[in-house]
Amino acid sequence: MAIEDRKIIEKKMAELLKTGAAMLAQKCPVDGCYLPLFKLKTGEVICPEHGRVYIVKSDEEAKEVVSRTLVLKVLEDLEGRVIDVLSTLPQHLIDEGYRDVIGWLEVLERIMRIKKELFSEGGKSKAS
Repeated sequence: MAIEDRKIIEKKMAELLKTGAAMLAQKCPVDGCYLPLFKLKTGEVICPEHGRVYIVKSDEEAKEVVSRTLVLKVLEDLEGRVIDVLSTLPQHLIDEGYRDVIGWLEVLERIMRIKKELFSEGGKSKAS
């Protein structure tokens, strides 16, 4: 690792501690990383270099985390597409087709609700 990269990571680690994150005894599971993991106030566990990581105790938990991560990716892609559709609608279509706009907003609301449920207390307890 280059000196500049090491300094950036050290700065990220210091910022995490300043914001109240707890440094954990566990190391990053990404091959060759070995940086300490940090638990944010939200309960999310992150590596200063790789971002969100999951600590699992069994193959079953690992499969669940992979499934949840894939679902989240699909939801985030869908969310982006819905936002793109809504942001490119001309004003006259919004005025004339407000029911369609409401439908898209309902889709967005459902996406956000599902994402929240995926990472609610039940989801976090198995992933962190």
